[in-house]
Amino acid sequence: MTATLPPYVRSYHVNSGDGIDGLSLRTHEPRTPGIGEVAVAVHAVSLSFRELLVLRGQYVLPVKPDVIPVSDGVGQVIAVGPGVQRVRPGDRVTARCSRNGWTAP
Repeated sequence: MTATLPPYVRSYHVNSGDGIDGLSLRTHEPRTPGIGEVAVAVHAVSLSFRELLVLRGQYVLPVKPDVIPVSDGVGQVIAVGPGVQRVRPGDRVTARCSRNGWTAP
């Protein structure tokens, strides 16, 4: 089930070691959720200590270039891809640092 996606989305990107001043805001077309994926309208985010380490170039693991440095956030599901059963458009969700990502409260 897919709801109407917005005409564009915004995201912050950074390369490891670029610091806070290296954050760049980009606007692009939204991607339709694929199998098992969920599109979330993000209402609030924060930078964790781990992300600050990435910004400083001090994170101990490899970091992909042009990463979106947000692991903590809250929002509302706006679309779901095939096979998604736990959430539906309109559900409020929160992000946590785990391999499962966003979860419904």
